[in-house]
Amino acid sequence: MARRLPRLLRQAFTTAWTASRTWTATAVGLSAFAGVATTTALLAVSDVTGTLFAAAPTWDRVAAAAPSLALLAAATAARATLGIGAGYAQQRLNPLVLNRTEREFFRLITGVPRSAFDDDTFADRLKAAKDRGSRAVVDLVGDVVDLFTAAVTVAAVAVALAVIEPVLIPLLFAAALPTGWAAVRSARLMYVSSRSRVSRRRRLWMVEYLMDNRWTADDLRYHEAGPWLRGQHRAMVDAETQADLEVIRSQTVTRATGQALSGVAVAGVYAILLWMLATGTVPLAVAAAAVVALGQGSAAMSNLLVAVNTVYEDGLYAADRHEFDTLAAERIAVQPHLAAPAPAGGDAGPLPVPEVIELVDVSFRYPGKETDAVNGVSLVIRRGETTALVGENGSGKTTLAKLLSGLYTPTGGRILWDGVDIARIDPGRWRPHVAVIAQQVQRWPFTAELSVRLGRSQVPADRERLAAAARDAGALDMIEGFDHGWQQLLDTEFRGGTDLSGGQWQRLSSARGLYRDELGLLVADEPSAALDARAEAALFDTLRARSGRAATVLISHRLQGVVHADQIAVLQDGALIELGPHRSLVDSDGAYRELWSLQARSYATE
Repeated sequence: MARRLPRLLRQAFTTAWTASRTWTATAVGLSAFAGVATTTALLAVSDVTGTLFAAAPTWDRVAAAAPSLALLAAATAARATLGIGAGYAQQRLNPLVLNRTEREFFRLITGVPRSAFDDDTFADRLKAAKDRGSRAVVDLVGDVVDLFTAAVTVAAVAVALAVIEPVLIPLLFAAALPTGWAAVRSARLMYVSSRSRVSRRRRLWMVEYLMDNRWTADDLRYHEAGPWLRGQHRAMVDAETQADLEVIRSQTVTRATGQALSGVAVAGVYAILLWMLATGTVPLAVAAAAVVALGQGSAAMSNLLVAVNTVYEDGLYAADRHEFDTLAAERIAVQPHLAAPAPAGGDAGPLPVPEVIELVDVSFRYPGKETDAVNGVSLVIRRGETTALVGENGSGKTTLAKLLSGLYTPTGGRILWDGVDIARIDPGRWRPHVAVIAQQVQRWPFTAELSVRLGRSQVPADRERLAAAARDAGALDMIEGFDHGWQQLLDTEFRGGTDLSGGQWQRLSSARGLYRDELGLLVADEPSAALDARAEAALFDTLRARSGRAATVLISHRLQGVVHADQIAVLQDGALIELGPHRSLVDSDGAYRELWSLQARSYATE
């Protein structure tokens, strides 16, 4: 604890000072002045007891003690008022710290590369930071203010004891040590247990999400998965309960030991004081003042130990958040474009729309995997042409699409935009030229308008462009048919909301990609998988009309949708095995011809 405490104090003060210098200074300053008032009050008590107990009390002695009594009353009132002011400043500070802490968390989590979410270590640290780590950072600031207040109070009592009888100061600290030991050990026991259970808690959260989420409600009931999920949940909850009981048992034994030792220590303190009084080492008046000071000192030491323990305990969890921040910052920093030298002449503006996108021996391996998902692919994509990626499931098509759209950085090879390696420059310079219609449709719970314009949400809405994108995606009639039109909320968990079918969601996804499109690179990954025949035909007509002006990469298992592509790249086990136009590939005896024949057979008639 002694090793961690200075760093925790510095971390908390830096966080608070960054959030609000005014309220941090106010909270600390008022706490310090409250400590001065405590010292003044105790010294006034010493003066009062010294005057009244010097001999038999008389009215003259009472009158002589009146100024000290007035000072005692004023100091007590001042201490209470300052304490209220310090508490108010601390309460004002907490939401400001929380605001700053959460902003920093989401800045990091949205800035890390996509590959971070495929790492179980990152997932564990993220879960720990979300569970209690972020809140602990906020609590730590309040804990440190409480610690400072308690330390000032103890120091004030110690100063008073130094004036009254210096020999009593060691007794004040000795009585508190057993309780402090028990508190720190109890906190450590809980933290060690909690950290060792992060992975299981992540699994528990996942199972709970699967049982109480509307997106899984249908499938859960179709397949009667409820009993199995409840069994998994019960097993993990039982394991968590058993772990909690083990911690509670150990903490109870520790606290009982600490309380017993503390009782012995307190009895020893008062026994020594009585011995000093009996032997005449201290007079009665001093002993009376010492009893008052030791009483306040004992309470102050108790508060100090609670504050120290709380700082230590929350500091353990705040360390989880600090560990996540460090890990996320490292993930952001290792992105190749951050390590690249500045461009010649300081030109860091956006790249122009590319005329040629070239993949040079590109490979990619997902974290923790032993084989490459994409292996040595070389391909040229030209503006004004459509390139189709085809192949069986797991052949690397979607991974290649994610590499082209910037979600991942190749682990081998390069992706060049007009000769510029995009991995070596800031994605903000080229990613605005990329639009994606993803295979996995995200059901954004926003209005229809925001769901479409999400890819360009930072610029004012373009009504004509919105309508054109929705029309080209086959979604305009659907949107205009909603009760609230473009302002229809697309989530039934909120009042006035509605839900859509899978095909309707895919139409919105296509409209979103088309609305973002700036005639740069459009990546369409299975854009028609859930569409009906009419909507599918309309979408492919839109993609063909776009071709000739921009670069399009189309992924589809329905080969009739790619026959008009300028070139078709056939992937197998992550490698490019065939490349050419439809007619050339059909005429050759290869994988594409086999796939085409299999699909064509289903359309053949007797």
